Amino acid sequence: MTTDARPLRFSAPYRVRFDEADSTGALRASAHLRYMQDVAWRHSISVGFDMAWYASQDRFWLVRCVELQVLSPVPYGAEVEVSTEVVAMRRVWARRVSEFRLPDAALAATARIDWIMTDRDGRPARIPEALAAAFPLPGRSQTFGRVELPGPSGRPDASGSATEAGIAVVVRRSEVDPMRHLNNAVYLDHLEEAVAAAGGAALLDSCPRRYRLEFLLPALPGARLTGRAWSMAGGWGYLLAGEDGTAQFRGVVDRPGDRST
Repeated sequence: MTTDARPLRFSAPYRVRFDEADSTGALRASAHLRYMQDVAWRHSISVGFDMAWYASQDRFWLVRCVELQVLSPVPYGAEVEVSTEVVAMRRVWARRVSEFRLPDAALAATARIDWIMTDRDGRPARIPEALAAAFPLPGRSQTFGRVELPGPSGRPDASGSATEAGIAVVVRRSEVDPMRHLNNAVYLDHLEEAVAAAGGAALLDSCPRRYRLEFLLPALPGARLTGRAWSMAGGWGYLLAGEDGTAQFRGVVDRPGDRST
């Protein structure tokens, strides 16, 4: 576990557990997100900002957008060094980048994560001055991440394939995190289930592959949602919506370089 004198970067080792490996024996995509969440929290705690501090400030981080590139498989039992680095912070949002490195230092995955600071009711809120001061950053022009899907409301249009699948989702108690929301890694599990059902399993089992994910609204325990996946140029699109049709999450899985970010 390492952190720099100016605490913008932090890293820690993780051993891939049996339940974190998929049917190919490699670290599943959603487990990459779980490691990224954990190492980001460990980084924050290491410089004095634990969950109790955030609660005292009525401030909470929510993941808004992720781009994850899985470059090579990390097998069950392997130890991977996961880093997190704060590269941008402005008013109500921050960006972290992560790397996953194998024991021989080979790069297995990379990720970019945009976080939004909110208050207790989920409304965007300014980052506290103490937190901003702890992560001094030079002025950088950054574009907030978004995921664009073809067709109105992110649904497939005539340019996509007719191949698609819809799966009902109920938010279970075991899937809820300390914020009482469906944990963001679980959304990726639902995306992969729908894509596999629609015929995209070969892409999900291949490397390299890329996921671009946008979290629009939190899903609460007991919520009934519908996820739909469809084929599109270079990959697969996915939309998760509530009973009233309101989009809560959207994502794309493809190969790096197939689509612009």
